[in-house]
Amino acid sequence: MNVLVKKIPLANGLTVFMHDCTYRYYGDFYLVKIEIICEVPVCEEYFEDREDFLQARKLLGEGVSYRRILEQMGVPSTGIEYVREMLMQNFIDHSLPYFSRASFPGKFVLSRYTKAKRRPGRQVA
Repeated sequence: MNVLVKKIPLANGLTVFMHDCTYRYYGDFYLVKIEIICEVPVCEEYFEDREDFLQARKLLGEGVSYRRILEQMGVPSTGIEYVREMLMQNFIDHSLPYFSRASFPGKFVLSRYTKAKRRPGRQVA
């Protein structure tokens, strides 16, 4: 199952999506799995010069994705809803404030650009 369960628009223009990917793995036991996705566009304003922006677009494309999996194993069917809500609320309480900062998109894109430049086999002009 991969069902969108929550969509959270942020003040910095980003949107965080939470998908339920829970599945049964044995008897009445489930792996409660929440996938967090946030797409961040690669914008020129994040870069000091146009050349870096163009190189970032070449390496990263139009945007980069933040993906995180939250999961708990061994959950009986009666506890799925509780665990799902607990995992999502924990992310909202502890990680969402970081995503909501105005500086997050730029820092995230620059971090991904730096990593992409270091990858072996990549040609950086």
